[in-house]
Parts: sequence; structure tokens; C-alpha cells
Amino acid sequence: MTHSRRGFTLVELLVTVVILSLVAASVGQVLVRSFRTSEAQLVQADMQSNVRTGGLIVPLEFREIGYDSNIVTNTVTSDIESIAQTAMQFRAMRGWASTCGTLSLGEIRIRKPVYGLRRPQLTDGFLWYVENDGNTGIDDQWVPLVVTAIDENSLCGADSAIALTMSTPVYAPGVNLALSQVFVGGPVRWFERMNFGSFVDADGSTYLGARSVSAGEGEYRAVIGPLAAANGLRLRYYARNGSLLDPATANPASVRSVEVRLIGATTQNIALSGSATRQAGAMTTTTRVSLRNTLSH
Repeated sequence: MTHSRRGFTLVELLVTVVILSLVAASVGQVLVRSFRTSEAQLVQADMQSNVRTGGLIVPLEFREIGYDSNIVTNTVTSDIESIAQTAMQFRAMRGWASTCGTLSLGEIRIRKPVYGLRRPQLTDGFLWYVENDGNTGIDDQWVPLVVTAIDENSLCGADSAIALTMSTPVYAPGVNLALSQVFVGGPVRWFERMNFGSFVDADGSTYLGARSVSAGEGEYRAVIGPLAAANGLRLRYYARNGSLLDPATANPASVRSVEVRLIGATTQNIALSGSATRQAGAMTTTTRVSLRNTLSH
């Protein structure tokens, strides 16, 4: 018995090609949607990571900001130098150490190791803790010093130390510094004058920037971003009683807490859930930081 072999007809081949084309088109659409979804998720995740990081870094820097008051003279000195809705200049503490050896009003030595972010630099400002009247503690305060030279290879006896050479110190109001007002082992702190603010970078995006006033930096360096162009950074300032201060008129020394709001923006328009058009994604973080030495009442 013989059997004849029969192939596909032209109609069958055309039907097969059409079906395969439809399947390929459907799979292609699924892949495109999946790619766009993954791309949007990656862009969103990158933006959210930046904003969360900013919500940690900025308050961490601000938590070292404080103010000091002298009850006897009624004077208040603050680490905040100027305030605005989208910028703030302040003294950022970089380290501290304790004095050692023989003290003088022209040179003091601080024992190694020092503590904080880094060792002192000539561009830093310096504060020396002063007793004032040794019989009372209500008039103690930090006095600013003008340091003209730093010797990293000094000694306190057999211990390694850093020597700070001073010109005539810039004393706080009401302070006539004498050696009897300071003591060996007393603290010295140093700070960098920093400015945080909103700025538009060369790429056209808005960032939270930082610049060192102490180091003479005139341009911001991008720290966090991109941020929403119109309102990506907002700073609010509160008084001791919790009332909101107007940065245009308020004295920086009256600030007792700072609220930082960051609104991050994605680097490109993406397809957002529930939206028919592609647009930039956003995320908001808000943190309120109390200044060091802030009283509860």
C-alpha cells in the first residue's frame, strides 16, 4: 500500500503567519510595557534614595547647631548666622579636643586624639570654654579665638598634641579673658562656616547645594537632588515657644528649631500609575531639628 504525502496549503501558511504575527505583536507590547515599568521603577527608586539620604544628611549637619546664652550679661550667641526660606548660613562643628600642658593667652595646646569629623584647619573658627566667675556656673560661655598658626607636631609632656597660636582673641561681650578663667583639660571646639541652599546646576536641574564660606567657596556643590524646581527646598524656623518665625525679619539668634522639607523629582518624565501622560515623579520628606541647648519651655 502506498501513501501520498500532502504539504501545507498556501492558505494554511498565511493563517500561520498571521497568528504568529499577532502573537509577536502582543509579546512585543508586553515587553515594552514591562521595560517602561522597570525603567520608571528604577528612576523612582533613585529619586527616593536621594531624598531619603537628604532627609538624613541635612538634619545630621543641623543637629550640631546650637546657641549659647550668658544669664549675667543677657547676651545670646547662635551658630546660625543668616536665615532665608531656601538657604541658611551656620557654623558647622567639625571637632573638639581638651587643652593640655601650660596655658597662655598666645598659645594653647590640645591633646591628641581629637574628636569629631576632622582635625582643625586654619580656615576654621575656634571656640574656647571660659569659666568667667569661678564661683558660679551661670556665666560660663564659649569665647571665639583668632588662630593664626597650627602645629600638628607639638607635645604635652610625652603626649602628642596640636599647638594653636592665637592673635588677640575676639572676646564675647562682657568677657575680659584671663588665665584664671580657663583651665587645663577644658574644651576647645572648631567649626566651618557653611551655607546650604537651593540652586540650579549646569544641567538645568535644581539641587540642595553646600558651600564652605570659611574656605572661600563662591559656588554651591550639589549635595542632594534633583529637587522640584519651584519648591524643592523649604526651610522653616521656629522660636522657643514654637511660633513660626519670618526669615525676612527674624533675628537668627531667636531660632530654636529648624524644619527641612525636601521634594525630590525624577531625572526624567515617566509613566506614573493612574496617569495617562508621562510626567516627573516626586517624593517629600520633612524633618524638624531642635538646636543644641534648646530648653523645653
